[in-house]
Amino acid sequence: MTDLVVRDALVVDGTGRDAFRGDVAVTGDRIATVGRVAERGRTEIDAAGLALAPGFIDLHTHYDCQLFWDAHATPSPWHGVTTVVMGNCGFTLAPCKPEHRDTIMRLLSFVEGMPLDTLRAAIPWSWESYADYLGALERQGLGINVASFVGHSAIRLHVMGADALERPATAAERDAMAAHVRNAMDAGALGWSTSFAPTHFFADDNKPAPSRVAERDELLALAEALRPYDRGIVELAPRLLVGSTEDRIEEIGFYADLARASGKLVVWAPLFQTSFVPDQGERCLDEAARLQREGVNVTPQVGCRPLELRFDFARPGFGLDNNPFWRPIMAKPREERTRLFADPAFRESLASNSRGFVMALAREWSQIVLRIPGGERTRALQDRSVAEIAAERGVAPVDAFCDVVLEGNLEDQWGALVMNYDEDHVAPMLRHPAGVMALSDAGAHMDTLCDQGFTTYLLGHWVRERGRLSLEEAVQLVTSKPADRYGLRGRGRIAAGGAADLVLFDPKRVGTKPTRLVNDLPEGQRRLLQGADGIEYVLVNGAAVVERGAPVDRRAGRLLRGGL
Repeated sequence: MTDLVVRDALVVDGTGRDAFRGDVAVTGDRIATVGRVAERGRTEIDAAGLALAPGFIDLHTHYDCQLFWDAHATPSPWHGVTTVVMGNCGFTLAPCKPEHRDTIMRLLSFVEGMPLDTLRAAIPWSWESYADYLGALERQGLGINVASFVGHSAIRLHVMGADALERPATAAERDAMAAHVRNAMDAGALGWSTSFAPTHFFADDNKPAPSRVAERDELLALAEALRPYDRGIVELAPRLLVGSTEDRIEEIGFYADLARASGKLVVWAPLFQTSFVPDQGERCLDEAARLQREGVNVTPQVGCRPLELRFDFARPGFGLDNNPFWRPIMAKPREERTRLFADPAFRESLASNSRGFVMALAREWSQIVLRIPGGERTRALQDRSVAEIAAERGVAPVDAFCDVVLEGNLEDQWGALVMNYDEDHVAPMLRHPAGVMALSDAGAHMDTLCDQGFTTYLLGHWVRERGRLSLEEAVQLVTSKPADRYGLRGRGRIAAGGAADLVLFDPKRVGTKPTRLVNDLPEGQRRLLQGADGIEYVLVNGAAVVERGAPVDRRAGRLLRGGL
């Protein structure tokens, strides 16, 4: 007997073809039949009024650490995600010698916004090699499917020790790093990742992340290490998030060199719409498309949500510590910070700060919004922008902002809309064939960014509310397209014989719930958490991990070694 039959669903099969009404049968961990199923299943789900899609794929996560205390990678499966790719931007927990563990954790804490107390308490260090790290994950069980890169910074530190932060590699060291890449590929890595981003450095001494010290020859040597394999990807965080279009296209030229050296896909993230040159993202995508037509496989990751940076003034955090204006201010004692917000001279400096950006964070006061009140005095202002509050109070925006900060005793959490907020320019980026959708950063920036729900946002906002994408287009963007680009075989489509990763949802209700701030990390540390509406069932390899809208504690996920 068939294990499960989902009956009378609107089947959106992930290919982009028109949805159709039908049944889907599952036997074990595989899809058995698509169309009409005559036989009864041990379990039957009446899906009338619901859509059935392949499990969603999130290509850009940092769950490398979280999986050890949260095997379900929450909240990703709540939003229909059944497969995640981690180890992005060069940051992984392996390879790692025992004497380098604290360095790796300090790097992850500052660059990726993971609380250091949590990492020190909850990572069960039992490995040195990348292969042993994957084995440790596999032994504990996984709630969803996981594929992983090996990180350049980890490899560099393992080979060069403290010199990894100081100097270029020698020829012998480059050879040793290439050997680590090959070992990781043999163990099941998707490829290797790296970072050129200037915001990736150590907080305590300002030294760059190890990958940022690498020279061109080293990067090309690691790229060439992938050439003998019939699979492989290079993923990187770019040097430029903003700048002239010419400079960004020149940087894409180097990505093309890496693609030629490896013979593989080179993917970079993020590619956002910016306010400096509104169509710059589209022009970079056009350049990627030109290279793809020449057989050079370079692909940017694009996001469907505005990049909203969360911050408060009660404690240091990623959002302000990476900002040159705010970093020295946040290093001051809290009492001194409080005095500053009442100081007219400080308010004047905020009003006039840097290149037209209010508070060095956003282009306009309308893009600074109070998201989570810290107490009753500011509760009525939730989800109001500084511009709105200032107009209501009849004061200058800078005074309204500083007054509210003081009223909230510095505890209010604010959101700054930094990039990707001009939807007229974001929409064509989503549909551009040269890109791939990603960028949740799930597992990182715990109390600063909250984009794990990008899949339900895509379906709720861009499909239902804005009508800028069809349901079939949107589902394809988070299923077969990322699966094909990354070589995640047997996933991303509803087809007989494929993996039974499935999402059953209500197209009329699907969306993201309001973001909450919770203290559920090890050692009581905090993170932003966002639930989903309209997700009824999520199946991972045939087992429900969300059932009737509620999470279920099942570890049916797999480590996808090499994408399998």
